[in-house]
Amino acid sequence: MEIIAKTSNEQYQTFEEHTQWVVEEALNQIDPQILHKVSICTGWSEQKIRDLIFFSAYFHDIGKATVEFQETINNGKKSYHPLYGASLLLHIKDFVYKDIGENNLLFSIVLSHHSLFPKQYDSANYNFTFLPQYLTLLENYSLLYQKTFNEICPYIFEFKELKRDLYKQYINISEKRLADIQSCFKFRVLYSYVSGILNLADWLASARFTQTKPTTTFLALPTKENFVTHLTFDKLRPFQEELSLLNKSVLVEIPTGEGKTEGSLLWAIYNLYNQNTKIIYTLPTQTTSNKLYDRIQNFFDKEECGLIHSTAKIFLEKAYEKENGIVDDVFQSDFLISKSFNKPITVSTIDSLLKYFINIGRFNIATKNFLNSVIIIDEVHAYDFKLMGFLKRFLELCQEYDVRVCLMSASIPNQLKKLLNIQTYLTITQNDLFQKKANDIIKKEYELDDDFDFIKEKFKESKNILIIRNTVKSAAKIYKYLKDEFSLKDEEIMLYHSTFKKIDKQKKEEMIFEKLKQKKPFILVATQIVEISLDIDFDVMFTDNAPIDGLIQRFGRVNRKKDTDKKGEIYIYKYEKKFPYQEIELLKLTFETIENGYFELGKYVEWLNIVYDKLFEEDIATNNKITRLFKSAYEKYDVTIKNLHGINQSSDNYDLRDIPPESQKNDYWLYDDFMDEKKRTFDYTISLPFYYEKSYLHVTQEKTFYKVLKLNYSFNEGIILEDSHNGFYEFGGE
Repeated sequence: MEIIAKTSNEQYQTFEEHTQWVVEEALNQIDPQILHKVSICTGWSEQKIRDLIFFSAYFHDIGKATVEFQETINNGKKSYHPLYGASLLLHIKDFVYKDIGENNLLFSIVLSHHSLFPKQYDSANYNFTFLPQYLTLLENYSLLYQKTFNEICPYIFEFKELKRDLYKQYINISEKRLADIQSCFKFRVLYSYVSGILNLADWLASARFTQTKPTTTFLALPTKENFVTHLTFDKLRPFQEELSLLNKSVLVEIPTGEGKTEGSLLWAIYNLYNQNTKIIYTLPTQTTSNKLYDRIQNFFDKEECGLIHSTAKIFLEKAYEKENGIVDDVFQSDFLISKSFNKPITVSTIDSLLKYFINIGRFNIATKNFLNSVIIIDEVHAYDFKLMGFLKRFLELCQEYDVRVCLMSASIPNQLKKLLNIQTYLTITQNDLFQKKANDIIKKEYELDDDFDFIKEKFKESKNILIIRNTVKSAAKIYKYLKDEFSLKDEEIMLYHSTFKKIDKQKKEEMIFEKLKQKKPFILVATQIVEISLDIDFDVMFTDNAPIDGLIQRFGRVNRKKDTDKKGEIYIYKYEKKFPYQEIELLKLTFETIENGYFELGKYVEWLNIVYDKLFEEDIATNNKITRLFKSAYEKYDVTIKNLHGINQSSDNYDLRDIPPESQKNDYWLYDDFMDEKKRTFDYTISLPFYYEKSYLHVTQEKTFYKVLKLNYSFNEGIILEDSHNGFYEFGGE
């Protein structure tokens, strides 16, 4: 009788075939430089780590050689093959980690290769029966070892079947010991490195049954010379040239639209160890990540590029379907590989990057790739103080594991540099770029709602106008007023904010770019969603006052090319409401500090530092609210690891940003879309504050993946509420 192993894509193969393939793939994943790094960090020899990888791959599916697993294949019965296999390995002492007593790494890795110490094993059936053939499989490990490493296997293992009580006792002891050594990250590195290699190897072995094998390494090592041939400009700027020859972590301070992206990619290419090294490029929003993902394909092979954020699969499916006509198994296999930073270059939101190092249930493959990465973090100034706390801890991990980082910002205040402890980073800048001028700044001592007629005057001058409001409610209000009072057509004005279906937001983004290309007078009414997310360029901007760093980002949406013959105009209106910003004092300081006039870009940085210096002075005087928020987030990573004993799986919930309860959102289907089964997809979901459920929840008889809201909706305006419910409409535009 042949023992059958069922792979992840429903194909079947013998146990021996699958085991040899996984061993082969696992050893192929070992990069000599990273192996050396892990060896230095953990104190284990490189060969011993190789041996642990070999035996983890060899024994990981030995539990499939049981009657219970074979019945799973034949009749769908539930089985726990990681538990069955690990049961034989507990008494093997060759891979005990010295710092934590009896913790047997080989046992731990095999047991957890599908999920980390799952509690489901507490209720598992321990009365399993190995098939007679498994004895041969156990004996053959020494033969495959000799064939693989061309030397006699130095290990003689004693296999004993594990009983339930002994298993539970071992797990309890292991968890306690792990909880006691949280300061020792060496164990985490070794465990997650080997587990990551095993999991990835298992995926790749299964992927042999798809039409193509997913790309996980650069097809050819990128070079500066080749990269430069794809640029749209003839000559590198001095700061780009400097970055292209720098082999250390760095902070890049360059104005928006001056080539930071190209400079950072040149830095990344120079810092690649070899073809196995990963480039991870993070941005603040999904929209900017999508745009950059499209853009990097001008410089790298498409198969080398990955995208990670919560809606990345939708975006990638659309592109794949457009090119191939159907989303097939090849796409599914490739996306599985892509979503844990396995692609040679991955574009990601900062949230997705950070959550992989907080959710312990996913750290293995991501950490394996993290150790072998160079990381670009763009728009580093764009985050609240809570997320900054997580970011500081992440940067410390990068330094500890010699992972090089390129931080980038057009304007990061000195106080934030101190908070993140990056003031000692080598800083690359170019002073003459900050001497450029772009826009005339004009402050208005009243609210934007009181100046509609002036907007109309500017539109008559054939200007492209951007209006940015701080809430969806105020954006919708001005959109309807301008459209009705000025009799504007749909092609002359558009509303863009967060309360559109995901599919409609993508359509609107495409329409915005198309409108700007036509160079006809056009008004875009938006919320702060456009501060970073869209690479747009307008003639005039009317904006509510906002925190200084966000306001500077808004400035970059006008006269983006800093054309002196096309001076932009920016009108800033008083905004004294707390919502949607948590720091009302920051709004006041911003409005007080900004001056009227036509200034060099360097002046904006001066304002930025003035505002933040005053903000931190006042924070010290008011019980350190900022620093307490920052510290709690900074400490959460270590607290999470400790609470999970370093090995248990965390929930898939993340609280990375300082979002007030009234702005917390969920994804929903609207009733009309729910009634059309073809539209019951993530594309048609809409993100809304969860309190909408109180008044608009539609209770269905069937279980649905998303809750359903009964709300009026249009493509032009998003959700439409009666005046009596307008209070619900007051939320921010992120």
